[in-house]
Amino acid sequence: MGRRSRKLIAISGAAVLLWWWFSVPATLFDVPHSTVLESREGQLLGARIAADGQWRFPRVDSVSTKFRQAILAFEDERFEWHPGVDPVALARAVYLNVTRGEVVSGASTLTMQVVRLSRSNPPRTYVEKLTEMFRAVRLEVRHSKEEILALYAAHAPFGGNVVGLEAASWRYFGRGSWDLSWAESAALAVLPNAPSTILPGRSDAAFLAKRNRLLDKLLGRGVLDSTEWHLARLEPLPREPLALPQRAPHALDRLVAERPGERVQSTLAAVWQRDVQHIVDQHVRASTGNEVHNAAAMVVDLQSGEVPVYVGNASMPGVPGGAIDMLRVPRSTGSILKPFLFASAFEEGRLGPKSLVPDVPTRIGNYTPRNFDRTYRGAVTVEAALRSSLNIPAVHVLREVGLKRFHHQLRSLGFTDLREDADHYGLALILGGGEVRPLQVARTYANWLKPLCPELPGLRTIFGEPIRASEGAMEGEAVFEALEVMTTLVRPRAWEHWRPWRRVAWKTGTSFGHRDAWAVGTDGRWLVVVWTGNADNEGRPGLIGVESSAPLFFEVMNALPDGAFFERQTAAAQAEVCAQSGFKAGPHCARSEVQLTPPNGLRSCALCQPIWLNDRGERVMKSCAPDARDTTWLILPASQQWYYRQQGGPLPSPPAWNPSCRSGHQEAAMEWLYPQWGEVIQRTRDWDGRLGGVVLEVGHREVESTVFWYEDDRFLGQTSPPHQLEVPLAPGPHRLHALDGQGNRIEVEITVSPPAALAE
Repeated sequence: MGRRSRKLIAISGAAVLLWWWFSVPATLFDVPHSTVLESREGQLLGARIAADGQWRFPRVDSVSTKFRQAILAFEDERFEWHPGVDPVALARAVYLNVTRGEVVSGASTLTMQVVRLSRSNPPRTYVEKLTEMFRAVRLEVRHSKEEILALYAAHAPFGGNVVGLEAASWRYFGRGSWDLSWAESAALAVLPNAPSTILPGRSDAAFLAKRNRLLDKLLGRGVLDSTEWHLARLEPLPREPLALPQRAPHALDRLVAERPGERVQSTLAAVWQRDVQHIVDQHVRASTGNEVHNAAAMVVDLQSGEVPVYVGNASMPGVPGGAIDMLRVPRSTGSILKPFLFASAFEEGRLGPKSLVPDVPTRIGNYTPRNFDRTYRGAVTVEAALRSSLNIPAVHVLREVGLKRFHHQLRSLGFTDLREDADHYGLALILGGGEVRPLQVARTYANWLKPLCPELPGLRTIFGEPIRASEGAMEGEAVFEALEVMTTLVRPRAWEHWRPWRRVAWKTGTSFGHRDAWAVGTDGRWLVVVWTGNADNEGRPGLIGVESSAPLFFEVMNALPDGAFFERQTAAAQAEVCAQSGFKAGPHCARSEVQLTPPNGLRSCALCQPIWLNDRGERVMKSCAPDARDTTWLILPASQQWYYRQQGGPLPSPPAWNPSCRSGHQEAAMEWLYPQWGEVIQRTRDWDGRLGGVVLEVGHREVESTVFWYEDDRFLGQTSPPHQLEVPLAPGPHRLHALDGQGNRIEVEITVSPPAALAE
C-alpha cells in the first residue's frame, strides 16, 4: 500500500472518528414538554399539555425499580454490560433475517432506541441502522446507563399523545411510576414496543398476552416470586386514559405563564391544598343563591415563610369567572388595613388600646365617611373601634398619624399595588380607597408579623423562590397590641365555641358597594387570607366580610393544625394611664391605672380638666369663690359629648355655672361639624337637575338644645337635635353663625363655588 493510500485512509479514518465524536448533539431531544406542578411531597397537583399537543413530562433523573426490571427483561436483557450495541442480539438478528428472508428482528438496544427517538423515528434502512449503532456507542461514552434509561423512559411513545413513562403512569393509572404495581409496570413496559397497535381499552387480548408473557419472564428470572406473579396476572389492564389531577388549577396557570414546560416542586401541601380547594368550592356553591360566584384562599406558614395552600378560585366547571386567579386580581381593601393604622398609632405613642377617639359625623371636603351601622358613638376606645371596624374613628386616626406617612409605611411593608401617591387615595385609603391583590395582602401581613416571628427565614413564592424582604417594619410591641385587640373580635355564630383554647387574631373587610368581602388572620403559625366576591366586580346585598368571608376563614383555619400564638418579644413598658380617657395620666386625672403602654410612651391626657364647685354644687371660678372645692371631670368636645350621651354613655355634663361667678368664661358648648372654616363647597344637583342646598351641621353638648342659624344678619332657621340645616347659598363667600339659647355662639367662613353645568 502506497504512502498516498495510507494517507487517504488516515484522513478518512480521522473524518469518520470526528463524525462519530460529534454525531450525537449536546441537546439530544429538543421537544416541548408539559408543564408539571408537584406538591412539596412530590405528588402531582396538575399538568398542562405540551405545545405540540403531547403529554410529555420533563425528564426525571431515575426510573422506578419495577419499570427498570420490566423494560430490561422485555427490551434489552444485556443493557447493563453492552457498549450500546448488543453483539449477541445482533448476531441472532442477522441469522434470523437471512434464514427467513425477511426482517424479523432489528436487534435494537435501548440505547439505539434512544438515538432513534431523538431523530424522530426516520425510515428503517440498513444505513440508518448502521448509523444508529455508531451513535449508540457514542451515546454510551457520554452518558451513564442510568441517564440513558431515564432518556428512554422520558421519550418513549405509550400510545396516542402520551409520551414518556411519567405521563403514561398518570394517564393510565392515576399515579406516579414509583407507586405502580408489578403488573402496571409490566403493562407500561410492553406499550412502547408497538404503541400504534396495542392501545389500552382497544386491543386488550394482544395487550394482555404481551403483559403476561413479560410477567412470566420476570418469574423465570427470579424477579417475582410465585405469589407476586399470580397476583400480578389477576390485575386488570388500564382502560381509556384518565384525566390528570387538578388540585391547584390556578397555581398551575401561573406556572404555565411563568415557567412553561418545567416540572416544579412547589411549596404546596397536597392534603391541605385538596381540603381547602374543596372548602372554597363548597363555599361558592352555598353562595350562588345570592349570585356570588367566586372566592379565593391562601395560607402562609409563618415558621418557614412558605405557602402550603394557594386556591385562586372555585374549581368547579361552569362557575362564572372561575378561571380567573382572584389571588392575583387587585380588589378594594375595605377595612383590612385598619390593624396597620392602629399599630402605627401605637408605635408613635399617639394612642393606646384604651385611648378615646372621635366617632361623630365628619365631612372632609366632599368626602363623608360613615360607619357600617350608620350610627355615631361620640367617642370610643381604640380597641372598640378596631373590634367593631368603625370607619369614622379610623379616618380621624389616619389624619393624626398622617396620610403620607401611613401610605409610605404601607408601601414599605409590601403594598406596592398602591402605586399612586397618597393624595390620590386621600383619607378613603383606610376604608378601601385603594386596590391590592389578595396575594399581596398575605405577603404584607406576613411582613407586618415578622417582628413577632424572629425565626421566620423569609417569604417564598409557591414555586419556592425567595421574595425580596420588605423595607419597612413596625415595632413588635405595637403589632402585638393590635393583634391582642383582634383576638377579641366576635366570631361568626357557627364558630363562637370553636376551639376556645386556640387564639386567633383576625379582621374582616367589606368594600364600598358590597363588591369584596375579606377575612384575614393568624393563630401564630398560620396566616390565612380569604376573599369572596364576583370576578366581574358586581356587588351583592349581604356580601360583607363578617358574613361572607369570616365563616370561610374559620373553615380554612379549622383544616390546619393548631398553632401557638405569639408572645411579647420585649418587656412592655408600664405607666399610669387615665382610666377614663386611655391616655397617660395627667395632673387632673381623677383615677388612673397601671397599664402596659406603647414602646415610645403615650401622649398625656388633655380631656380631664379641673372644675370648681361651690357648696350648692354650682360651677364657679376659683377667683370669686375661695371656699370652692376642686373636682375633676372628663370633658369631651361638644359634638362627641352629645352623641356619646345619645348612645347611653355614662359620661355626665359638667354642672351649670353660677351666673354671678362666671367672669365671662365662655363654654365650648357647640362646634362645627360641617362645613369647616375656609372650606370650598360646590352645590350638587338632584337627579332632575335641580340644585341642592348646602347642609350645615353642628354638634351641641346638651341633649335638649335649640340652635338658631344666621348668614351674617339673615336668619336661616332653627333646629333641635340633631342640628342639621339645608340652605340654598349663592356662589361666593359666606359667614355663618350658630347660636344657642344660652348665648353660646360659633361661626365659620366658607366659599360656595358655582354649580357644575348640566350635560347636553
